[in-house]
Amino acid sequence: MKSASPGLMHVYRVTPGQDASASAIGNTGVDVVSSPWLVGALEEASHRVVRDLYEHGEATVGAHLDLSHLAPAFPGTEITAHARLIQVNGRKLKFEVRAFQGNRELMSGTHDRVLVKLDQFIASVKGLPTEHRAAGGALSKSPIDFFFDFHSPWCWFASLRIEELATRVGRPIAWKPLHLARLIERIDGRRPLDANPAFVKWFKQDMLDKAKSLGLQLRYHPHFPLRPARALRASVFAAEQGKAAAFVQGVMKAYWSEEGDIEDLDLLSQIARECGLDSQDLINATSDDRCKNRIEENTLEAQQRGVFGAPSFICEEKLFWGTDRMDQLESWAA
Repeated sequence: MKSASPGLMHVYRVTPGQDASASAIGNTGVDVVSSPWLVGALEEASHRVVRDLYEHGEATVGAHLDLSHLAPAFPGTEITAHARLIQVNGRKLKFEVRAFQGNRELMSGTHDRVLVKLDQFIASVKGLPTEHRAAGGALSKSPIDFFFDFHSPWCWFASLRIEELATRVGRPIAWKPLHLARLIERIDGRRPLDANPAFVKWFKQDMLDKAKSLGLQLRYHPHFPLRPARALRASVFAAEQGKAAAFVQGVMKAYWSEEGDIEDLDLLSQIARECGLDSQDLINATSDDRCKNRIEENTLEAQQRGVFGAPSFICEEKLFWGTDRMDQLESWAA
């Protein structure tokens, strides 16, 4: 592993479903998020602190937990798991970990992980020679990170498929709205609409053909591009309330099929109500610094993890770009 210094941090954000509840694992009637699920989120946050430092074939695995469960958490509302590297001793790493739901602290303590050679570790666990390890085998069902922006109709198409895909492979979705234009500027990325006229003509026709194949009516907005900041911040709130899919799809449809002004707060309020969200709370989120900062965090994360366009998906540290890679994503994530 490349050099890791104490002080490195990561915040992992995920919304638990009903399958994360204590009742779902046998504690009948206890409809709060289970302790094992929270522990898993803290482990995931700790792993993400150092994942970009792994050499090829390396990973870290949990070795020790010293945690206090301080308060209950509830399905359907986002949880943030915070991890900070506090000690490095050879292959042993110690993290300070804390979990929150809103401003309420749920769990805190320390977590130790050990750096391993993944093929040797899996072989030793299974009691099999290294060459018999299943390719792509995962230790746990981590989320599918879905990076999107309202500027891309391809993100609309992806938003209509991602929930069913995630359900089939048994993984949660981490909805990660980002500033696509800002990402492209920072990495000097690909700008399809700035290509030669023949490509742009084909590109727009390809979008129309894809929409038609999905039974959608696509209309290129007469004032494209609109400013997406308010809608992006609102989608952070929607995800926290467990309504990301419905809200994102509603905004996408308004923008890409109905020529709606997604900068308009009245339109966003209407979509919120249709999704069962409190419209005033959603409007407040559009000017909330916390939601604003989340978009920037997601954009920086995307850049650091090699994302170069949207929609993009990352599962078990493998990047998939575009709706035409979603079948490969499903095969990998299963």
